[in-house]
Amino acid sequence: MSLAWQFLLAGIGTYLIRASAIVLVGHGVAVPARLERTLRLIAPAVLAAIVANGLLLEDGRFNLRVSWFAGTLVAISIVRRFRSAAWAIAAAMLVVWAVQQAGVR
Repeated sequence: MSLAWQFLLAGIGTYLIRASAIVLVGHGVAVPARLERTLRLIAPAVLAAIVANGLLLEDGRFNLRVSWFAGTLVAISIVRRFRSAAWAIAAAMLVVWAVQQAGVR
């Protein structure tokens, strides 16, 4: 199966999963509070896994990028303090650039 078909089928599957949940809730099916709390944590958990993978691995090998870690720490602190993803991204990019300009990878 070609890569294009794999992407297409994954997209259709994702859409159907989301649409089925919307249809069920629209027909009055109640979602238990415990399940709802769990579902709210899925997106942040997936994002954290993607970020950790990008920070720690390159071509399947461990790679330490000091500039990226510095930017990540700045982003985390800004999000925790000000609850602003836009400011966190902007500040993290600036820190990564500054650290790299200083000659640290």
